[in-house]
Amino acid sequence: MVAGRIIVVVLFHALFAAVHSASSQAFSARLRTRAGKRMKAKDGGVWTELFQAPEMLLISSPMERKVSYTELKNFKSVGGTVLPLLDAGLVAQYGIAWDAPRNALYICDGSLRKIFRVVLKAFKCKRQCKGLNIQLRTDGNRYTVVEGVIAQWASVDAKGNLFFTDQETNSVNKLTVDVIEQITKGKLEPKDLGKVTAAEAAGEEAAKENSEELIGEKPTKPPIPTKAPPAIFQLYQKKVCPHVGTPAGIVAEGDRLYWTNQIGGMSSGTVAEGKTDPRVKEPAEGDVEPSFPSFKITTEKSAYGICLTTSKILFTDTTHNVWATSRGTQETLALTSNLLKPRGIVWDGDNTAYVADQEGNFIVSLPVGLLKPNAPVSRVLDIHAPFGIALMKKSDPIWDPLKEEMNGGACRIASASSLVMLVVGAAFAIIMG
Repeated sequence: MVAGRIIVVVLFHALFAAVHSASSQAFSARLRTRAGKRMKAKDGGVWTELFQAPEMLLISSPMERKVSYTELKNFKSVGGTVLPLLDAGLVAQYGIAWDAPRNALYICDGSLRKIFRVVLKAFKCKRQCKGLNIQLRTDGNRYTVVEGVIAQWASVDAKGNLFFTDQETNSVNKLTVDVIEQITKGKLEPKDLGKVTAAEAAGEEAAKENSEELIGEKPTKPPIPTKAPPAIFQLYQKKVCPHVGTPAGIVAEGDRLYWTNQIGGMSSGTVAEGKTDPRVKEPAEGDVEPSFPSFKITTEKSAYGICLTTSKILFTDTTHNVWATSRGTQETLALTSNLLKPRGIVWDGDNTAYVADQEGNFIVSLPVGLLKPNAPVSRVLDIHAPFGIALMKKSDPIWDPLKEEMNGGACRIASASSLVMLVVGAAFAIIMG
């Protein structure tokens, strides 16, 4: 009997040691995951590398007729590898806009006179990865959300509203998120969309309010609310707004909207600021059209791409420069004057901006934390004729399914280990009496 108990004790300690080792590995893996570092976990006897959220740069090249992507590490493309994301059905796509909360990418194809929307998904790359860990794909659907416009630039606000500039009508436009949802659900076609100016929309609302006031205290049935038909809102137009020339880059932030003028920057403004939902002011005496709340920020040159930091406005001009201005001022500073044909520009949320040089056939990065002339420019990636760029950050929701799938393995290992230890302990207690 004693010998039997000794054997049980020895076996128990051996099993305990094995389970403890597995549990410790899982616990250590979880700690490393929480620290945001790359980790490994043993799954079925095979060590597999678990997921670490990357930073991806999305790039449009109209001359190549495709949208591509690369993974960034230490402000460089990993191995210089570029993989195609969309390489069919495009003619001359220029600006792109990344809607991170909804995993959606907008592509402006000026030649097709359309703006497309695709939803992206991320997968762990298993073949033809060329050194990248993550592969991006669309969900198989491509929606035309706007048609009949010559749009080369777009932006999305936090709510999911789409803003774009139309170089045919010289206008700054808005498509609301609810209309976009109707299009993607097949309840609405882009050809069904009308075009309504902000003045017309506000005038209809004012007319409704006036009619309600005229009713006064007369007994009447409450008016049946009528919903305005889905439409593209032309927020600012050259023929009405003095701050629109030939508009180019655009970016929305909160209730503010910024755009550049590719032509007419000296008069209309290199960078102009307006509202994402402007309220019409009463027309001044002698004016026929209402005036809109917009103004010029800079008037020194003409420009293309634009992006915002927490304290600055960055933009590329029509020659060789990347400019910056502190918000609330009109003074501009050339961060660099050594590019060939800078176009798209995007901020990484910290101290770095990325710029696409269409003629130089490369993408560069430069520091933007402090405004200093002749900032050091670093080559990020060589790619043919890049134009529009967008940045997928490590914190974007697109990575959440991969985090759950791959990093959850450590938790499952730990849970299984704890359960085995509990069962073994109970059995040992029973045997030992």
